[in-house]
Amino acid sequence: MIGLDGATFALLKPLMNDGVMPFLKKFVSEGVHADLMSTQNPLTPPAWISMVTGRSPEIHGIYDFLRPEFSENQVFLKVNDSRDICCETVWSMVSRQNKRVTCMNFYGMSPPVPIDGYLISGFIPWKHLRSSTYPTSLFETLKNKPNFDYKQLGMDIAEEKKCIQGLDQGEYEPWIDLQSDRDRAWTEVLCYLMKTDPTDLTAVVFDGTDKLQHLFWRYLAPELVDPNPTPWDAHIREMCIAYYRQLDSSIETLVNLSGPDTNVIMTSDHGFGATTEVVYINEWLAQHGYLKWVNDAETDDGWKLTADRIKDHTVMIDWEQTLAYALTPSSNAIYVNMDDGSGKGVKPEEYAEFCDRLKKQLLDYRNPADNGQIFIEPELNQAKIAGKPHFPYSPDITVKLRDYGFVSIVRSGEVVKPRHKPDGTHRPNGIFIGRGPDIKSGEKLEPLSILDITPVLLHLLDLPIPKDMEGRVPTEIIRSDSLISKPVKYGENTRTTQDASQQREEVSDEEKEALMAQLKLLGYMD
Repeated sequence: MIGLDGATFALLKPLMNDGVMPFLKKFVSEGVHADLMSTQNPLTPPAWISMVTGRSPEIHGIYDFLRPEFSENQVFLKVNDSRDICCETVWSMVSRQNKRVTCMNFYGMSPPVPIDGYLISGFIPWKHLRSSTYPTSLFETLKNKPNFDYKQLGMDIAEEKKCIQGLDQGEYEPWIDLQSDRDRAWTEVLCYLMKTDPTDLTAVVFDGTDKLQHLFWRYLAPELVDPNPTPWDAHIREMCIAYYRQLDSSIETLVNLSGPDTNVIMTSDHGFGATTEVVYINEWLAQHGYLKWVNDAETDDGWKLTADRIKDHTVMIDWEQTLAYALTPSSNAIYVNMDDGSGKGVKPEEYAEFCDRLKKQLLDYRNPADNGQIFIEPELNQAKIAGKPHFPYSPDITVKLRDYGFVSIVRSGEVVKPRHKPDGTHRPNGIFIGRGPDIKSGEKLEPLSILDITPVLLHLLDLPIPKDMEGRVPTEIIRSDSLISKPVKYGENTRTTQDASQQREEVSDEEKEALMAQLKLLGYMD
């Protein structure tokens, strides 16, 4: 399994047709491909975790990089990690059924759960790679590997901090080079493991795709590329194109190394597109009487919610006079301030009506500049409305913007402002590509669900699909003779995981700092 973070056919197909990715073009023609529909909020944490558990965020509990915790009219933000995943992952399902696993650079896998095989988590500063690697002997092997810089596998905190306010032109080239170097390093690690100790399920995520597309989408998207670029712009575009040439070569290396008898699938957690405006969701809530700013709350007049100030944001809100608010831009979520008996907030018996009214007002809102609808398909927390079990930190309303961008949560004089230039943002349509002895060839299929990936991995390994799996085995991708010789079979439920509420040591300040810097740089913290 090769994961391409943020990959979209909207970009890959033009690159294939232009000769930039010839191996991928051949691979697609020999297999099947389809859009892969992401989670309700197409964001890295809920999407990758849904992909490797076959369960939705409402079940596995991961909605965002951060989660809110509530205490006495105060809100705190905690960093999610593997201990907050409330469902068993495919790595564990496979490992406990006498198959071996290699899992490289997937989000949220630290601290690692012991498996029969190898695991290195993604989104980790290089200084913490040792504690994010299983077994620890693998880290020592890589650290001592000749002519290999293991630090390239992790997030470079100095580089992230340097770029925290966005990249200056002088930093474009080093940033693109950094993504190329990291992808090469992950390719080298995986090739080493595949040659020295191959496993039944081998998986890696290349995340440079997402990082380049966030910052350089205007250089990549065919509809945005300047037909008469300056020499500098032409140079940066060629550097981005060179990254995809290298990625194509890495994919070719891994596929060839896996051998002709191996089923290979490629996936992405979400797709990509352009965002052209900033939507200030908390300002909208304030203007509609749901949120109250404190008197000295700063206005976004060139001021940005930088990573080191996100905690300050919680003190910009007058909590006693606030009924609804957004805490993190990346979640695109609105939370309702419930009455805890103090008489302040929304009373439980009024909750459903309150959410319905708020949803209607979101749908009815029009941008004064063009009379266009800004909020589309706001989704209510139906479990909470029905009084069913739910996570206390699950959003009450999840919104989608018309350009699929992420909301801004700071104060502003306006609800909607145009961006100076288009940026890259997520889209729900990711990619699925499959090729191998059990997979059909030469077909484009109807969209699949991200929840289907764990079931199809289990089936291709001839393992039973747990009865509590939400996803399905998409039999339309499987050869008919393979289905006859190896029919889909079902087995016992997934195993329970450790209680995420147990006492534990929190992630280090350095890890939090690196994550915050990453979120800011990629546009999740406007």
